[in-house]
Amino acid sequence: MIFQANPIDQLFAVLGYWDRLFSGFLLTMWMYIWALIIGFFLGLFLALSRQYGHYSKRWWFIPPLDKISTVYIEIFRGTPLIAQLFFFFYLPNALNISPDIMVLETSFNFLDRVINLKLLDYPIFIGILALSLNSGAYQAEYLRGSLISVGTGQLEAAQSIGMSRLSSIRHIVLPQALRRVIPSWSNEAAYLPKYTVLVYFIGGVEELFSQADFVQHKTFFPLTTYIIVAIMFLIIITLISKILEVIHKRTGIPGL
Repeated sequence: MIFQANPIDQLFAVLGYWDRLFSGFLLTMWMYIWALIIGFFLGLFLALSRQYGHYSKRWWFIPPLDKISTVYIEIFRGTPLIAQLFFFFYLPNALNISPDIMVLETSFNFLDRVINLKLLDYPIFIGILALSLNSGAYQAEYLRGSLISVGTGQLEAAQSIGMSRLSSIRHIVLPQALRRVIPSWSNEAAYLPKYTVLVYFIGGVEELFSQADFVQHKTFFPLTTYIIVAIMFLIIITLISKILEVIHKRTGIPGL
């Protein structure tokens, strides 16, 4: 008969490696924050380009931004994130390029444990890059929907009093759109942490899922380990959702 430790013993055995899980959590949040920020600005550019890019056709030296943005969004939304990760990871090798990515590491003491944290190397860079490009495509559609919700009437009214199209978008449409988009945009902000686990599959990235794999191989308690990881994700996603709800209540447009 195979001896199986009771749940309490399993829990304490897994928590004995809390420093590993904490280090993985920090790296997960590091990648998440960068991917969300880069994805937001990329998504904003794509949304503006897709919504108003057809005006660039007036100048022959500017490419059709609306068409380019549409193709980009459809490609990144229509293909699996894991495929995008592998594509960017193996692309330099296929092109006989040796990427020279700076290695950034840090360590600090926390509760009598040394927390070693690698913040940047080639796999982490690829992870952040793929997450950012993928998230940007999804954020673009949330932002574009918010731009459309403002309507063309206000844009036309602003131009009728002498404002340029660019100035009208910047000062009239965009401030309203950014406030309106929070409820739908919060879906991407809340779900993105879960997508970071896919970076584990390219190898060499010690994020939370990778550290969980290390812990379960050391303790031989995979179920307990992954339940703890799931609870950690549940807590952070719930906190992000609640924070965004508060922000929306404070910045929401009255009557909408």
